[in-house]
Amino acid sequence: MYALSMEYPSKKQTKLSLVLFIASASRSGSTLLDLLLGSHPQGVSTGEIRRLQGFVLQDKGLLALDDENYPLTCSCAKPLKECAFWMEVEKRFGASFKDTGFKTSQKRSWRSLLMAFYLATGPQGVRVLARAFSPVRKEVEIGLNCLRLHEAVSLVSGACFVVDSSKSVYHYMLLHCAAPKLMKLIVLVRDGRGVAHSMVRGTRAKKWQEGPLPPFLQASRQWARTTKSILMLSRRTKPSDKVLLRYEEICSKPLEVLNHMAQKWGLLPWEDSFWKELKERHIIGGSPSVRFEKLLDRLEPDNRWKHSLDKELLEGFEKIAGKLNRKLGYLS
Repeated sequence: MYALSMEYPSKKQTKLSLVLFIASASRSGSTLLDLLLGSHPQGVSTGEIRRLQGFVLQDKGLLALDDENYPLTCSCAKPLKECAFWMEVEKRFGASFKDTGFKTSQKRSWRSLLMAFYLATGPQGVRVLARAFSPVRKEVEIGLNCLRLHEAVSLVSGACFVVDSSKSVYHYMLLHCAAPKLMKLIVLVRDGRGVAHSMVRGTRAKKWQEGPLPPFLQASRQWARTTKSILMLSRRTKPSDKVLLRYEEICSKPLEVLNHMAQKWGLLPWEDSFWKELKERHIIGGSPSVRFEKLLDRLEPDNRWKHSLDKELLEGFEKIAGKLNRKLGYLS
């Protein structure tokens, strides 16, 4: 384990130069963006790294998954214990994935306190607190575990940047506290009406309990809470180390969006052929309908919400999250 008095090892000690972390609400297109970023010849996609232990143990309870049909396999369709890529990563990692924590087990109230401290003091303040307070030290160690894992992925794949689409901004905070110079934050947003509609569509509708509000409006509230949290915690990341990307723009003009980011962070330009070429992927978590795609030969935004939501639901959304949606650039 790396000492907490030190930052994560320098570029001279590891091939890994950047971790691109995608923070977003669920159903915002994080898996699609992960695939696009990982198609770059300098990069590799990993999916939702914080879920790794649950995939290794084949434990849906640990992953908080209630979908009995959700596949707990790598995107190569093999369980992680049979996937040559992840087996080699575990070897380079130097410890058993089964016995290593990559995800917090702290309760929401405790996490809220640590996030407030991070907002007040920044990553340096959290590292100082970790030296004196064991529960905080254990949280920062989770970030260090994930960074060691990213390094192992980089060594096995030959990539100089690794994409982590874990989405949770709290998880990003742990990585940022462990190695602020290594982390780049991508705040991914999508029209909240589209997110909420997707969250309650199909089998996902079973998740929402009956109550005074329809499921769509319950989902709208959750989207607003998550998005506000992401925007708030992102304030502790320097402008040069973060970007805000919109799902709809990624689908309509991917090269423009990705190359703006590439120029900002010193990466080679993206080419349209990158994501249309077959590239071996070993991604965990995320949307199965996207994760198992072999080729991304067309990028089409999911706009079904525009034809599915009635006036009453749209008015309800406006009361709950309309102001936030407009702040993100969604004006109508």
